[in-house]
Amino acid sequence: MARKRKNTIRLLMQWGIMLLLGYMVLRWWIDPNYIPDFEAYCPFGGMQAFTSFLVNNSLACTMTEDQIFMGILLLGGIFVFGKLFCSYICPIGTFTEWLGRIGDKYGVRISIKGIWDNILRSLKYILLFITFYFTVTSSELFCREYDPYYAAFTGFGHDVVWLYALIALAVTILGSVFIRQFWCKYLCPLGAISNIFANGLVFLGVMAVYLGLLAIGLQINWLWPAGIIIFIAMLLETTRLKGWLFPAFKITRNAQSCVNCDLCNKACPMGLEIMRVDTVEHIDCHLCTDCITACPVPNTLTINKKRINWVPAGATVGLIILGFILAGTIELPTINMKWAPKQKFKQAAVFSQSGIKNIKCFGSSKSFASKMQHVPGVLGVETYVRSHTAKIYYDPKVISDEGIKKAIFTPSKTLIKLPPKGTDSVSVLVAHIDNLFDTYDTFYLTQLLRQTKGIYGFSSQFGEPVKVRIYFDERLQTPSNIKKVIEQPRLTYLSRGKKITREIDFRVADMQAQASKLSRSAFIQQLFVPYDRAFNKYRSYNPQELAVYKIFMPQAISSGVRRSISMLVSHLSSNDYIVRFKTIYSDAPYALVYFVKNKVQPDEIYSMLTSPVLTVHYRNGKTGKVRNVFRFPRKGEVIAVIGKPLVKK
Repeated sequence: MARKRKNTIRLLMQWGIMLLLGYMVLRWWIDPNYIPDFEAYCPFGGMQAFTSFLVNNSLACTMTEDQIFMGILLLGGIFVFGKLFCSYICPIGTFTEWLGRIGDKYGVRISIKGIWDNILRSLKYILLFITFYFTVTSSELFCREYDPYYAAFTGFGHDVVWLYALIALAVTILGSVFIRQFWCKYLCPLGAISNIFANGLVFLGVMAVYLGLLAIGLQINWLWPAGIIIFIAMLLETTRLKGWLFPAFKITRNAQSCVNCDLCNKACPMGLEIMRVDTVEHIDCHLCTDCITACPVPNTLTINKKRINWVPAGATVGLIILGFILAGTIELPTINMKWAPKQKFKQAAVFSQSGIKNIKCFGSSKSFASKMQHVPGVLGVETYVRSHTAKIYYDPKVISDEGIKKAIFTPSKTLIKLPPKGTDSVSVLVAHIDNLFDTYDTFYLTQLLRQTKGIYGFSSQFGEPVKVRIYFDERLQTPSNIKKVIEQPRLTYLSRGKKITREIDFRVADMQAQASKLSRSAFIQQLFVPYDRAFNKYRSYNPQELAVYKIFMPQAISSGVRRSISMLVSHLSSNDYIVRFKTIYSDAPYALVYFVKNKVQPDEIYSMLTSPVLTVHYRNGKTGKVRNVFRFPRKGEVIAVIGKPLVKK
């Protein structure tokens, strides 16, 4: 019996991808500073992101130019070479192809034919439309909710919906064992897109009509051309099972030299009947060249009747390299928001600021834009995640560059620890620090100072460089040593039990020669950051209808608990008659809980505050349970309403 030939080039590329993913997983386990991006070069995510960019002027999630250009080039490659990603790169395709050999070994794997094959093929088009609809309308990758690859490699990450992903994983694994390439043929939305481009004339024709209608002033929702293209492609696949003109490169068979050995059919991962046709035009052909490798008669199976078996693999590598080059030279904005009238932009100026580390994804970009939208004179914002850059369009008659810098800057007050009781005074050192700009920089400075003995806290305010007040014990620290601490080249800190190391570049431009002093109480007053939130129709009540439950809350003094306070407030809002939560510092830190008289008893409030588990209400309407991290040493008391209630709207 002749030894089975192997398609070495394809196997090397497949194994290379799988080993790379294995390395990423292994390094993730052992290196706390490494955060793998399992979607770094995903063309499907890139296609969704690019569509979102065209429709909404924003990129979906953390998608970058790498994914976008990889998607564009691999889709463009379908016109010429076919579905190269499916053949040489896709980890799901590789895994299910290898898994299917188990079914073959035990004789349980089948290929679905006829009407059921046609019906099942429509599923991936339905899934494609649903995925693109929810992705574009939310600027979040909907495919993450069910994608078996993303779920498996991220350990069911935070975007994964467990039920969807478990069903997808089960169907993918079991389907591959019992049905040939079940995921690829019937469920893969990327396979549906690839087949749309294999029928590229339909795509080009519909898009030409759509763009023409837009050009003459008709406003047509993007869903119409998307739906028409997907529907026509689905009909063509389920009725013809072959592309329309594309791809240009196809497997061809020399009938005169063919010995009808059936080895090509057996080698085909998609189970195509290559031995019975002169040109393989089936929509499932990936141009993997496994059939050419398996053929025992030279020059019987070729590509376009030429001995160019290396072209598909070479084209795959070439397109990937070109994608890297384009992604490295072109940066698309993550968001491009313009809220002022068009005529305002004729005289607009542009301010660009790089190094804003908290511009790191779509969500943080939206938060940044929302903040800038409230700044008088700012007309619009573009953000660029890769370079952490923001471009701000503004009216120079209303605001200056300096004003924009001040609006971007976030001042901080950070209490690191309380001075010991009995401390007579706290020393205050004023320093001007370069490269301290965004909230990430503030976090890194906090970690540096937290690791330094005798430092109690710091506050920052806008300036060039930023003005920072550092509060310390002069018996334990000196200004010169504090300067050395700030200017360390790297920082190592613990996060969830793991050591994290970051390169930092703070520079002390100048420092006050002699520290001033203030009392312990005055220090706490200066660094205390109050929390105040109204809810449950607070503004609809008169002061006479409300009372306040005042309770000692020692953790309210810590600047690191604000997110947890929000969870506590969400829990309190479950009671419709609790309407406001506020923290203050007088002689000690207290919480003030505003409630409607005669509707809530003080013991009810205390019981909710001290509940071991908090019920948190999320913006999407869902609720969750979290552990209550707050401790209230003693019960509070009911007092009259403190301060004037918020103005009614």
